[in-house]
Amino acid sequence: MSRSHVVDSLTATDFLHKHLEPGLPVVVRGTLNGWRVPPPWGLTWLKERFGDCEVPLFDTLFAMEELVTFGDYVDTHTGMDTGLDENTSIPPYLRWFTQQSKDQMITADEAFEELADYWAVPSWLPQGDYVFPPASGQLDATRDSFPARGMFVCGTGGRTRLHVDPWASDACLCQVTGDKRFIMFPPEAGEFLTDGNGGTVDLDEPDGTRFPEWRRAVPALDEVLSPGDAIFIPQGWYHTAIALTDSVSLTWNFTHRVHEERFGAYLSSGGEADPVVAYFMSNDERP
Repeated sequence: MSRSHVVDSLTATDFLHKHLEPGLPVVVRGTLNGWRVPPPWGLTWLKERFGDCEVPLFDTLFAMEELVTFGDYVDTHTGMDTGLDENTSIPPYLRWFTQQSKDQMITADEAFEELADYWAVPSWLPQGDYVFPPASGQLDATRDSFPARGMFVCGTGGRTRLHVDPWASDACLCQVTGDKRFIMFPPEAGEFLTDGNGGTVDLDEPDGTRFPEWRRAVPALDEVLSPGDAIFIPQGWYHTAIALTDSVSLTWNFTHRVHEERFGAYLSSGGEADPVVAYFMSNDERP
Protein backbone atom coordinates (compact mmCIF):
# COMPACT_ATOMS: atom_id res chain seq x y z
CA MET A 1 0.00 0.00 0.00
CA SER A 2 1.13 3.54 -0.65
CA ARG A 3 2.98 5.05 2.31
CA SER A 4 0.39 7.86 2.18
CA HIS A 5 -1.77 5.46 4.17
CA VAL A 6 0.73 5.59 7.03
CA VAL A 7 0.91 9.18 8.25
CA ASP A 8 2.27 11.18 11.16
CA SER A 9 -0.75 13.47 11.37
CA LEU A 10 -4.25 13.68 9.94
CA THR A 11 -6.96 16.32 9.85
CA ALA A 12 -10.64 15.55 10.26
CA THR A 13 -11.31 16.81 6.72
CA ASP A 14 -8.64 14.61 5.15
CA PHE A 15 -9.84 11.60 7.11
CA LEU A 16 -13.42 12.15 5.97
CA HIS A 17 -12.62 12.55 2.28
CA LYS A 18 -9.54 10.38 1.84
CA HIS A 19 -10.36 7.47 4.13
CA LEU A 20 -13.85 7.34 5.62
CA GLU A 21 -15.85 8.09 2.46
CA PRO A 22 -13.84 5.90 0.05
CA GLY A 23 -13.24 3.19 2.67
CA LEU A 24 -9.43 3.22 2.74
CA PRO A 25 -7.44 2.29 5.86
CA VAL A 26 -4.94 4.55 7.53
CA VAL A 27 -2.38 4.23 10.31
CA VAL A 28 -1.70 7.47 12.19
CA ARG A 29 1.57 7.41 14.11
CA GLY A 30 1.73 8.99 17.56
CA THR A 31 -1.81 10.34 17.41
CA LEU A 32 -2.53 9.24 21.01
CA ASN A 33 0.48 10.89 22.65
CA GLY A 34 -1.59 13.82 23.93
CA TRP A 35 -3.65 11.65 26.29
CA ARG A 36 -3.75 12.61 29.97
CA VAL A 37 -2.03 9.25 30.60
CA PRO A 38 -0.13 8.76 27.33
CA PRO A 39 0.78 5.32 26.03
CA PRO A 40 2.16 2.94 26.99
CA TRP A 41 -0.05 1.91 29.90
CA GLY A 42 1.71 -0.61 32.09
CA LEU A 43 0.00 -3.93 32.66
CA THR A 44 0.89 -3.65 36.35
CA TRP A 45 -0.89 -0.28 36.44
CA LEU A 46 -4.00 -1.82 34.87
CA LYS A 47 -3.82 -4.85 37.15
CA GLU A 48 -3.80 -2.59 40.22
CA ARG A 49 -7.12 -1.12 39.07
CA PHE A 50 -8.90 -4.11 37.58
CA GLY A 51 -7.11 -7.17 38.94
CA ASP A 52 -10.20 -8.57 40.68
CA CYS A 53 -12.57 -7.98 37.73
CA GLU A 54 -13.93 -11.04 35.92
CA VAL A 55 -13.06 -10.99 32.22
CA PRO A 56 -13.77 -13.31 29.26
CA LEU A 57 -11.01 -15.04 27.30
CA PHE A 58 -11.42 -15.92 23.63
CA ASP A 59 -9.73 -18.11 21.05
CA THR A 60 -8.03 -16.63 17.98
CA LEU A 61 -11.38 -15.51 16.65
CA PHE A 62 -14.48 -14.77 18.74
CA ALA A 63 -15.38 -17.98 20.56
CA MET A 64 -15.31 -17.44 24.32
CA GLU A 65 -13.33 -20.12 26.18
CA GLU A 66 -13.38 -19.22 29.89
CA LEU A 67 -13.76 -16.55 32.55
CA VAL A 68 -10.84 -15.49 34.75
CA THR A 69 -9.85 -12.39 36.68
CA PHE A 70 -7.92 -9.64 34.96
CA GLY A 71 -5.09 -10.19 37.43
CA ASP A 72 -4.94 -13.91 36.73
CA TYR A 73 -4.69 -13.25 33.00
CA VAL A 74 -1.82 -10.79 33.45
CA ASP A 75 0.02 -13.18 35.79
CA THR A 76 -0.49 -16.24 33.59
CA HIS A 77 -0.23 -15.00 30.01
CA THR A 78 1.96 -11.87 30.01
CA GLY A 79 5.48 -10.98 31.06
CA MET A 80 7.23 -13.37 28.70
CA ASP A 81 8.23 -10.96 25.94
CA THR A 82 11.10 -12.95 24.45
CA GLY A 83 9.99 -12.41 20.85
CA LEU A 84 8.00 -14.52 18.43
CA ASP A 85 9.41 -17.74 16.99
CA GLU A 86 8.08 -21.12 15.97
CA ASN A 87 7.99 -22.20 19.62
CA THR A 88 5.88 -19.28 20.84
CA SER A 89 2.54 -20.55 22.10
CA ILE A 90 -0.65 -18.68 21.29
CA PRO A 91 -2.20 -17.33 24.50
CA PRO A 92 -5.95 -16.77 24.83
CA TYR A 93 -7.16 -13.30 23.97
CA LEU A 94 -8.78 -11.08 26.61
CA ARG A 95 -11.58 -9.13 24.93
CA TRP A 96 -13.35 -7.05 27.58
CA PHE A 97 -16.38 -5.39 25.98
CA THR A 98 -18.74 -2.79 27.37
CA GLN A 99 -22.48 -3.58 27.27
CA GLN A 100 -23.32 -4.97 23.83
CA SER A 101 -26.72 -6.63 24.36
CA LYS A 102 -29.42 -6.76 26.99
CA ASP A 103 -28.36 -10.28 28.05
CA GLN A 104 -24.62 -9.64 28.41
CA MET A 105 -23.45 -10.38 31.95
CA ILE A 106 -19.71 -9.57 31.98
CA THR A 107 -19.00 -6.00 30.91
CA ALA A 108 -16.18 -3.47 30.98
CA ASP A 109 -18.42 -0.47 31.58
CA GLU A 110 -17.06 0.35 35.03
CA ALA A 111 -13.49 0.07 33.77
CA PHE A 112 -14.20 2.45 30.89
CA GLU A 113 -15.85 4.87 33.32
CA GLU A 114 -12.73 4.82 35.50
CA LEU A 115 -10.43 5.36 32.51
CA ALA A 116 -12.58 7.95 30.71
CA ASP A 117 -10.43 10.94 31.71
CA TYR A 118 -7.17 9.16 30.89
CA TRP A 119 -7.58 8.83 27.11
CA ALA A 120 -9.17 10.59 24.14
CA VAL A 121 -10.64 9.68 20.79
CA PRO A 122 -8.29 10.61 17.91
CA SER A 123 -9.03 14.17 16.86
CA TRP A 124 -9.48 13.19 13.20
CA LEU A 125 -12.50 10.97 13.86
CA PRO A 126 -15.99 12.48 13.44
CA GLN A 127 -17.54 13.87 16.61
CA GLY A 128 -21.10 13.35 15.42
CA ASP A 129 -23.39 12.32 12.55
CA TYR A 130 -23.35 8.65 13.52
CA VAL A 131 -26.12 6.31 12.40
CA PHE A 132 -24.71 3.33 14.32
CA PRO A 133 -24.94 3.94 17.16
CA PRO A 134 -27.68 6.43 16.32
CA ALA A 135 -27.12 9.90 17.72
CA SER A 136 -28.64 13.33 17.19
CA GLY A 137 -25.59 15.06 18.66
CA GLN A 138 -21.96 14.34 19.43
CA LEU A 139 -20.62 11.03 20.69
CA ASP A 140 -17.36 10.31 22.48
CA ALA A 141 -16.13 6.71 22.74
CA THR A 142 -14.37 7.51 26.02
CA ARG A 143 -17.79 7.89 27.65
CA ASP A 144 -20.52 6.85 25.22
CA SER A 145 -21.59 3.35 24.18
CA PHE A 146 -20.35 2.03 20.85
CA PRO A 147 -20.60 -1.39 19.18
CA ALA A 148 -17.63 -3.61 20.06
CA ARG A 149 -16.18 -0.96 22.35
CA GLY A 150 -13.66 -2.85 24.40
CA MET A 151 -10.23 -3.28 25.88
CA PHE A 152 -8.19 -5.98 24.17
CA VAL A 153 -5.30 -7.50 26.13
CA CYS A 154 -3.05 -10.34 25.01
CA GLY A 155 0.36 -11.77 25.75
CA THR A 156 3.09 -12.13 23.16
CA GLY A 157 1.85 -14.28 20.29
CA GLY A 158 -1.82 -13.51 20.87
CA ARG A 159 -3.66 -13.04 17.63
CA THR A 160 -6.98 -12.50 15.93
CA ARG A 161 -7.45 -14.59 12.78
CA LEU A 162 -8.36 -13.07 9.46
CA HIS A 163 -11.93 -11.72 9.43
CA VAL A 164 -14.21 -8.87 8.37
CA ASP A 165 -15.94 -6.80 11.03
CA PRO A 166 -19.72 -7.23 11.35
CA TRP A 167 -22.70 -4.84 11.08
CA ALA A 168 -21.49 -3.12 7.87
CA SER A 169 -19.41 -0.99 10.24
CA ASP A 170 -16.01 0.68 10.31
CA ALA A 171 -13.65 0.49 13.28
CA CYS A 172 -10.88 2.36 15.05
CA LEU A 173 -8.20 0.69 17.16
CA CYS A 174 -5.85 2.59 19.46
CA GLN A 175 -2.62 0.82 20.37
CA VAL A 176 -1.95 1.56 24.04
CA THR A 177 0.70 -0.96 25.09
CA GLY A 178 3.16 -3.08 23.14
CA ASP A 179 3.59 -3.73 19.43
CA LYS A 180 0.90 -5.28 17.27
CA ARG A 181 1.26 -6.25 13.63
CA PHE A 182 -1.74 -5.54 11.40
CA ILE A 183 -2.18 -7.18 8.00
CA MET A 184 -5.07 -6.04 5.81
CA PHE A 185 -6.55 -7.13 2.48
CA PRO A 186 -9.09 -5.13 0.42
CA PRO A 187 -12.65 -6.40 0.03
CA GLU A 188 -12.01 -7.68 -3.50
CA ALA A 189 -9.46 -10.15 -2.11
CA GLY A 190 -12.38 -12.04 -0.63
CA GLU A 191 -12.63 -14.19 -3.76
CA PHE A 192 -9.32 -15.78 -2.78
CA LEU A 193 -9.62 -15.64 1.01
CA THR A 194 -13.08 -17.17 1.43
CA ASP A 195 -14.67 -20.48 0.48
CA GLY A 196 -18.10 -19.22 -0.57
CA ASN A 197 -19.75 -20.84 2.45
CA GLY A 198 -18.91 -18.27 5.08
CA GLY A 199 -15.40 -19.56 5.79
CA THR A 200 -12.27 -17.39 5.76
CA VAL A 201 -8.75 -18.79 5.44
CA ASP A 202 -6.60 -19.07 8.56
CA LEU A 203 -3.32 -17.55 7.39
CA ASP A 204 -1.41 -19.41 10.12
CA GLU A 205 -2.74 -22.82 9.04
CA PRO A 206 -4.18 -22.39 5.53
CA ASP A 207 -6.31 -25.20 4.15
CA GLY A 208 -5.23 -25.42 0.53
CA THR A 209 -8.20 -27.61 -0.38
CA ARG A 210 -10.84 -25.17 0.87
CA PHE A 211 -8.89 -22.08 -0.21
CA PRO A 212 -6.84 -23.15 -3.24
CA GLU A 213 -6.08 -19.57 -4.37
CA TRP A 214 -5.44 -17.88 -1.04
CA ARG A 215 -1.84 -17.05 -2.02
CA ARG A 216 -3.14 -14.81 -4.80
CA ALA A 217 -4.42 -12.35 -2.20
CA VAL A 218 -1.83 -9.60 -1.67
CA PRO A 219 -1.89 -7.55 1.55
CA ALA A 220 -2.61 -3.89 0.98
CA LEU A 221 -1.28 -2.96 4.41
CA ASP A 222 1.24 -4.71 6.65
CA GLU A 223 2.31 -2.46 9.51
CA VAL A 224 3.38 -2.70 13.14
CA LEU A 225 1.42 -0.49 15.52
CA SER A 226 3.38 0.88 18.46
CA PRO A 227 2.05 2.59 21.60
CA GLY A 228 0.47 5.88 20.56
CA ASP A 229 -0.57 4.73 17.07
CA ALA A 230 -4.13 4.29 15.83
CA ILE A 231 -5.57 2.50 12.81
CA PHE A 232 -8.81 2.99 10.87
CA ILE A 233 -10.32 -0.29 9.62
CA PRO A 234 -12.93 0.26 6.90
CA GLN A 235 -15.93 -1.99 6.45
CA GLY A 236 -15.30 -5.02 4.27
CA TRP A 237 -11.54 -5.10 4.74
CA TYR A 238 -10.07 -8.44 5.81
CA HIS A 239 -7.63 -8.04 8.67
CA THR A 240 -5.58 -10.04 11.12
CA ALA A 241 -3.54 -8.86 14.10
CA ILE A 242 -0.60 -10.46 15.93
CA ALA A 243 0.81 -9.25 19.25
CA LEU A 244 4.57 -9.04 18.86
CA THR A 245 4.85 -8.21 22.57
CA ASP A 246 2.35 -8.01 25.44
CA SER A 247 -0.37 -5.77 24.07
CA VAL A 248 -3.26 -3.54 25.14
CA SER A 249 -5.62 -1.90 22.65
CA LEU A 250 -8.82 0.13 22.90
CA THR A 251 -11.25 -0.29 20.03
CA TRP A 252 -14.81 0.37 18.86
CA ASN A 253 -16.98 0.14 15.74
CA PHE A 254 -19.28 2.71 14.15
CA THR A 255 -21.11 3.78 11.01
CA HIS A 256 -21.03 7.43 10.00
CA ARG A 257 -23.80 9.14 8.06
CA VAL A 258 -21.72 9.10 4.86
CA HIS A 259 -22.44 5.35 4.82
CA GLU A 260 -26.07 5.57 5.87
CA GLU A 261 -27.26 3.90 2.66
CA ARG A 262 -24.88 1.00 3.19
CA PHE A 263 -26.05 0.52 6.75
CA GLY A 264 -29.70 0.77 5.70
CA ALA A 265 -29.16 -2.01 3.17
CA TYR A 266 -27.58 -4.13 5.89
CA LEU A 267 -30.58 -3.60 8.17
CA SER A 268 -33.00 -4.43 5.37
CA SER A 269 -31.16 -7.66 4.63
CA GLY A 270 -31.79 -8.99 8.13
CA GLY A 271 -29.25 -7.08 10.20
CA GLU A 272 -31.95 -5.74 12.50
CA ALA A 273 -32.16 -9.19 14.11
CA ASP A 274 -28.57 -9.12 15.34
CA PRO A 275 -28.67 -8.71 19.15
CA VAL A 276 -25.94 -6.05 19.14
CA VAL A 277 -27.75 -4.06 16.46
CA ALA A 278 -31.06 -4.43 18.30
CA TYR A 279 -29.44 -3.18 21.52
CA PHE A 280 -27.89 -0.09 19.97
CA MET A 281 -30.78 0.82 17.67
CA SER A 282 -33.35 0.71 20.49
CA ASN A 283 -33.51 3.75 22.74
CA ASP A 284 -35.19 1.57 25.34
CA GLU A 285 -32.20 -0.77 25.69
CA ARG A 286 -29.23 1.54 26.22
CA PRO A 287 -28.75 3.61 29.36
